[in-house]
Amino acid sequence: MPQVYNVLIVTEMKNLDEESQKEIFERLEEYGLERIPTLTSAWEVKYETEYETDAKDKALQTFTNVCRTYPFECSLLIHAGQGQILRRTK
Repeated sequence: MPQVYNVLIVTEMKNLDEESQKEIFERLEEYGLERIPTLTSAWEVKYETEYETDAKDKALQTFTNVCRTYPFECSLLIHAGQGQILRRTK
């Protein structure tokens, strides 16, 4: 039975100019990620899936698809539910 999972995405973007960063932020919002205003690079999104790992995978895939055309280094933390925190570096 599917559940709704809130997924937290926190990033650290290195070597990225302000214009590109603004474009990325706008595109992430277009894909349904809600920016957390108290943190520089953090978003929250809700996915309805059976497993929290599927929710984290969807969030990672969305973030990667938006950012893949921009040349920068990115540290990424994704967390959903009570499970393990997923960490990646692009």
